[in-house]
Amino acid sequence: MTAADLGAAAACRYPGIQTVEARCLGVTHSSRRREDVLDVAGRLVGDCSIMPGVYIQDKIAQMREAPSLTLSQRYQRLDQAARLYMEATLAGLGPQEYVALVTGTTGLPRAIVEASLASISHGLSSMREILRAATPAGAVWESGDPAAESGCSLFSRRAEVLSVIAAGNGPGVHGLWPQAIAMGYRTLVRPSSREPFTAQRLVGALESAGLSDYVALVPTDHGGAETLIAQSDLAIVYGGPEMAARYAGDARVLVQGPGRSKLVVGRDVGHGEALGVVVRSVLGRGGAACVSASAVLVEDDPEGFANKLRKELAHAAPRQSLRFAREQEAAAYEDLLKSDDVPWVHDRAAAFGAPLMPHVALVRSAADPKVQRELPFPCVTVAPFDPREAYAALSGSLVVTVLSRQRDLIDRVLADASISNVYVGDIPTTWMDYRVPHDGYLADFLMCNRGVRVDAQWLAATPAG
Repeated sequence: MTAADLGAAAACRYPGIQTVEARCLGVTHSSRRREDVLDVAGRLVGDCSIMPGVYIQDKIAQMREAPSLTLSQRYQRLDQAARLYMEATLAGLGPQEYVALVTGTTGLPRAIVEASLASISHGLSSMREILRAATPAGAVWESGDPAAESGCSLFSRRAEVLSVIAAGNGPGVHGLWPQAIAMGYRTLVRPSSREPFTAQRLVGALESAGLSDYVALVPTDHGGAETLIAQSDLAIVYGGPEMAARYAGDARVLVQGPGRSKLVVGRDVGHGEALGVVVRSVLGRGGAACVSASAVLVEDDPEGFANKLRKELAHAAPRQSLRFAREQEAAAYEDLLKSDDVPWVHDRAAAFGAPLMPHVALVRSAADPKVQRELPFPCVTVAPFDPREAYAALSGSLVVTVLSRQRDLIDRVLADASISNVYVGDIPTTWMDYRVPHDGYLADFLMCNRGVRVDAQWLAATPAG
């Protein structure tokens, strides 16, 4: 993102301050309690209502009683929402005004925000294919399916109401939860006050397409978020290690994050061959996504690889492609990284927020805690791949790309089921496809298999007498 991008975002008033209110069952609700939304230069660009717990409880109860649509009807309306999300003026913002606003508040490159606009729209229009990929081969969605006559699995919702506590590091996090609406869940979304505009736009598109009984926008504070989680049947929560630890034992809550995505560079692969995919993995999605690589384990000469990677990142990441941040955020990263072998220093001269330049740290062991460090910009740790430590370091990663043709190494990584995604070869950690599980299929969490058999002739028969 260039300074010009941020300047344009700041100059465009959208018009005036963009207000984010609660929306439920097609009705707008506001609160006297407000929270400001600032861009990365510290300018006021919007404000959010802070809805109280009593409102949340009341609306969840109302949504439980709202009319239902068939699976086919939900698919049709999601198709309509895809076009509206991409093209329509929603909540007073056209697509380009929305992109400028999100560019300014997240600090992400404009191209990434534009790509997310298209990606989320594509996900909405591809919902049949997405759910088909996630459905067990022996399952059907409706008891009226002919397969139910001989007996099969009925793919069923585990519950009825889902809450989503969204993150604000980028719009891509909103590409997942609309799948819940396709599955028939009443879905309440608490947007991040850092970037509430993607959730506002998406809820607006879904409402305009006729899905107002299935989706609600609930801006609120941390206390309200707790109420949402407590009052809903299930919840998706975005957060870091603290959030993951907090809900680790709660089967009702699916925690998204941290990613801690990594690459392995085997001794049979030259550094020159590996550098390209590593750079794409580190810089991809602005370096801010859970799939952006945060560590590289190298079998042969990790120090030499780290030095080459520093040069490649400096060459491949001109300032216009970087994420920008508020001065306070950049200063906090600088303080955190000052103990690395090469300290990171941010640019204090920037007029529209601080550009977060790529950073490479070198450590002596894969067991070093820095290998698990994840920051929302291109920050990567290089460590030696010693089998005594490396496989344990890979466990729990969202993505591991293996740049090696050693079958035993590949098989060992594939055997670790705690690694959500394993890619082998010239495939960046940032590669994604809606048909491929991300952190498992969302349906794995929201749905269950139940045995069903329906005697259709008996059901159609006229009762005796």
